[in-house]
Amino acid sequence: MQNYIIRSILLLFLYTTSGICQIPDNITFHGTFVDAQDGHPIPEVLIRVAAEKIERVYPDQEFGHATATDTKGAFSLTIPSVDQIYYAFALMALHPQYQAKRLQQEMLPGKNKYNLGRVALMPTLPLQGNVSGEKNVAGLLVNLKMHNRAANFFRTAAPIENAAKTDTTGNFNFTELYPIEYTLTISRNRLIIAFIESVNPQKQVQISVNLPKLKTLRGTVVDAQEQPIAEAQIHVTRHTETSHGHSALLSSTQTNEAGSFQMEVLETEPRLLSLEVSKKGYFSRVYENVDLDKMPPILPLRKGESVKGRVILPQNIPADGQYTVKVFPIDAQMEPSLNPLVLQRPILSKHFPVTASTFVIGGLFAEKYILYTVGNDISATRIDVDASMNPEQVLIVADQPTTTLQGQVFWADTGKPVHNAVVSRSWYPWELQPYDMSMTLDRFEVETDAQGKFKFHNLTGTHYQLHIRAVHAVLEEAPRRYQRTLVHKQVDIPVAGTAYRIYIGRRDGTPFAK
Repeated sequence: MQNYIIRSILLLFLYTTSGICQIPDNITFHGTFVDAQDGHPIPEVLIRVAAEKIERVYPDQEFGHATATDTKGAFSLTIPSVDQIYYAFALMALHPQYQAKRLQQEMLPGKNKYNLGRVALMPTLPLQGNVSGEKNVAGLLVNLKMHNRAANFFRTAAPIENAAKTDTTGNFNFTELYPIEYTLTISRNRLIIAFIESVNPQKQVQISVNLPKLKTLRGTVVDAQEQPIAEAQIHVTRHTETSHGHSALLSSTQTNEAGSFQMEVLETEPRLLSLEVSKKGYFSRVYENVDLDKMPPILPLRKGESVKGRVILPQNIPADGQYTVKVFPIDAQMEPSLNPLVLQRPILSKHFPVTASTFVIGGLFAEKYILYTVGNDISATRIDVDASMNPEQVLIVADQPTTTLQGQVFWADTGKPVHNAVVSRSWYPWELQPYDMSMTLDRFEVETDAQGKFKFHNLTGTHYQLHIRAVHAVLEEAPRRYQRTLVHKQVDIPVAGTAYRIYIGRRDGTPFAK
């Protein structure tokens, strides 16, 4: 949660210009937290503090200091003096009955005591409801899932999902909600029997849900020879109506020995409904815009092709390690990018122990593919295969070990090393997983140390791109404070395995917005 909070407020930190000071002594924050509605003090508010250092692009990764308010709502928190220069502190106030609040306190030269005064917190919101439409409405699971708004600060502290159960009369009750939109679902035995796209507890304190009737969906799954397929999985999904809402798996079942299935499905507009049929060794089939009254009774699946291979790996790799074979379309672009979200992810990715010299990749069309063999201490190795003409084992010689990409960053005007600079490297598609959205930046970022050095491990010896971000700070006399400038530089690295000296200067960057 702490890392999530830091990432969510990163942009606000990056585009703020503030005064900076060397802490002369222990620094103390104090104040009082009160209820925004009636003004009474709030005890047991958790106060967490994180620092922003002068020469760091990112704030500290953890809220390293914490305390709680007393019975009068007051708190006092002293940060021990350390050999660092700060320009601001972020304070996060958390309480289960109140909406989380973030405060930023800029540092002033020579000042070490900061009174935040009275800080008002808004209570979290309740939502009561009633379910009707059936005789037995007890024990139903009511779930609220927060809408996915990237700029929504409340996501940094509020629970993403909330759940409650109905009582014998169908009543349910939520507390500790935020004034934002949620998707509401009601389910029984994992079957969703009601779905509401958007509920906002700030606008509606009471909600009534009349359970709609479910529709029965029947069918038979067969192969290309019209033979029944047992244990095929059937999933029916309701898709979101907005870019911020959520989809939901309405119902699931599997076929019997005769390939037949029967399932109850919540009636939904066809444009929002899809049905997926799948089984290992067969190609999944997805039906979009499903009209439950017009679904075909026979659902065919095609059996997939397989690729068999034998791999030669580097010597002296740990016996308990793994290698991975990743499958791409034959026309996939395999160039690197500094934005992994634009890369094509593999179609399939399968892991094997390094003690297994042979592998089988199933579920492929009778087409040509690119196979990459990767793993710790194994350089990525490519081979092209044709799944329609591959009865024999293909041989993959992946015996080259990985290497490192390392270097040192210096200021161009002074020649001094740049510490705490963020160095991002480009990624190749073979470094991704089929489900990988690559949202965690630290997976391909490092910070320079006190000597300006950085290093990336376990890389294939090929070319990469680097994106370097550093903070250049200049002390202004009037007003007396530091002006921070975020400096950017992009560098092409022809081959990993060599140490590089990189110079960066103010003309490479753009200033922070005030």
